[in-house]
Amino acid sequence: MAVRRQVSAPLREFEGEIARLIRLDADNQTRFSSGPGRPAAGSLSRRQLCLTTEGIFFAAYRAFEGLVQDVFLLYCQGKPTLGGKRPHSYLNPKDFKHAEELIQSSMRVLDWTAPDELVRRSELYLKDGYPVKNVLTANRAVLLDMKRIRNHIAHNSRESASQYLKVLRAVLATLPIKPPSVGEFLLMQDRHNRPDYYLLTYLGHLSRIGQLLTA
Repeated sequence: MAVRRQVSAPLREFEGEIARLIRLDADNQTRFSSGPGRPAAGSLSRRQLCLTTEGIFFAAYRAFEGLVQDVFLLYCQGKPTLGGKRPHSYLNPKDFKHAEELIQSSMRVLDWTAPDELVRRSELYLKDGYPVKNVLTANRAVLLDMKRIRNHIAHNSRESASQYLKVLRAVLATLPIKPPSVGEFLLMQDRHNRPDYYLLTYLGHLSRIGQLLTA
């Protein structure tokens, strides 16, 4: 793990990864061939486009998870936000790695993507949960939706499918008789944010929340 000293470093890496993934998606869209006839060399079929779209979402979500972890640990060291506001940490770690060890304690795995768990953790280690709690609370619904999408890509289980259907029912005006795959859904036009499709909408949400967490 890279040594972290200020929140600007993980934010810069996160934004660079989101920008790279947006460029990859644009390239995939260019290579997608949906018309009749023999596809050109290097083109993507609809199925391939859906699968690569799922991969882009998954990579973006993983980058966001890393950002949340890094900035939370920095705040637990008392490091300031980009705006210069310094959180009050109840911990007194020696460094970044020590902060992670103190928080992990006897837990095998720390979940850095569950908004409710992160809010509780922020209340435990940071005075008033600042600056994490308010951002996550205000964006709880979309964070839960993105976590459900991520989990269904990763697990494709009965439980993940049930949670994914909750996203579709909340987002789509009418649920199709045959629910779309995650890739198909992410490529659907966002009826509230035209002409973007849902992948771009969610990448925008991740970028915006990342900026709020570090502001």
